[in-house]
This record gives sequence, C-alpha cells and structure tokens, in this order.
Amino acid sequence: MKLISSNIFLKHKLEGHVERPERIKRLLTELEFEKADKGDIYLHLVHTPEYIEKVKNMSLEAGDRIRHIDAGDTYVTAETYNVAVTAVGAAVKAADYVLKGQNAFALVRPPGHHAHPGWTGGFCIFNNAAIGAAYMLQKGKKVLIFDFDMHRGDGTQDCVKQLNKHFPGKVYYFSINQEGVFPGASLDEGNVYNVYLPPGTTENEYLELMRKELDYRIKQFRPDAIVISAGFDCFAKDAEQYYPRLGCALLL
Repeated sequence: MKLISSNIFLKHKLEGHVERPERIKRLLTELEFEKADKGDIYLHLVHTPEYIEKVKNMSLEAGDRIRHIDAGDTYVTAETYNVAVTAVGAAVKAADYVLKGQNAFALVRPPGHHAHPGWTGGFCIFNNAAIGAAYMLQKGKKVLIFDFDMHRGDGTQDCVKQLNKHFPGKVYYFSINQEGVFPGASLDEGNVYNVYLPPGTTENEYLELMRKELDYRIKQFRPDAIVISAGFDCFAKDAEQYYPRLGCALLL
C-alpha cells in the first residue's frame, strides 16, 4: 500500500485544541511515505469559488492571529491554507494510485468530512475525501465513499449530493456513526445511506454490521473505486487491538 503524507501537516495548530499535530506526528517519524504536493487546482471539484477565496484570504491575513471560520469551531492560521491544500493533494495522489489498481492511504490533517461545498465546521477545511472521489469521477469511474466516525460526515454527504447532479448514479455515500451526536441524523436518499449505532456498541457488533452493510452496498452499487474516510473520534478506553482488526477487515 502506498502512503502519502507530508511534514507540513504539523504546521496547522492551535495550543490546547483537540485536533492537534500530535495525532499524526509519531506516524510521520515511524513510517516511510511519499511526499504530498499542493492540490489547490482541485479545490473547485467540490468547493465554491467564494469559499475557497474566503479560506485563502483568512489564512493570508491571519499573521500571528488565530481566526475562526463559519460555525466558529474551526480555526485558521497563517499556515492553514497551504497545509489544507496539501492534504487535498495527498488525496488526489492516493486517487491516482487507485486508478492504477493499487491501494493507497493519505495520512493528512486537517480532516475534511465536515467541510461542505460552501462552508465548514467540525475542525475541517477542505473535503479531502470528496475531492479524491470527484477526481476519479472525472476519469469515468464509479466511486463509493465509506465514512466511519463517531460523527456523520455531513460535509461529505452534501458534496456527494452535488456530485450526483454532475455524475448521476456514479457516486454513493455510506457511513456508520453514533446516534444522537453532532451533527445529528439526516434523511437518506438514493445515493446516501447512514447507519446510526447506540453508545456502547461492542467491537464485534460494529465489525459484523460493517462487513454486512458495506458488502451489501458494494454488491448493489458495484463501484470501480472505494474511498474510505477514516475517522478517529474514539473512546479513550477502546481496546487498541480493535483498530488493526478494523483495518484488516476493510482491506479484505
């Protein structure tokens, strides 16, 4: 599997914030990776020109200050724009490998699945997964996005709805989330399906449901490529051995 990342992802930071560089710092020192390039030329695949310019200008004008965008829970620094477009570049480079028949993992931050076409929240800037999917859609591929996280990827879901207008029947969004938490439930549509699990769901219950539901979606939709939007909002007491099991289940 190809790993794409960059040390630039450590530069987007705010002291005391839960979405911090330490989330990937150890991995960047322990793993060999292919360096990501800036992907600003791909932002338009899902984001509006107005939103792109807003993020860019806020970052350029930030200086030593910390700015907050849209919902207020997402911060922007002088480094944010360059970091975020490099995350997009990593997603597109991973998509290129997938188009060649290889598996790839884009190890990036800031995250993206709460980033909508024209606004954002949930600590996200640009929707890396949706842009990677859109890139493959432009190459004529059918793409399924599987999003697992405590929180529903409302931004990715909205991006998929927009993409479906341009590529009808070619893109599908499936997610597994916890019920009763931000950003709330959503009505499913033909190309969108969300599963909400109660707190306390066991590892075995989760894996069994994931295998069953994901296998069903793949057989029904028959995608050429699958984008996995991997969320890591987890409980501190989750068993560490669960994550290798989840990763192996997805690869198989």
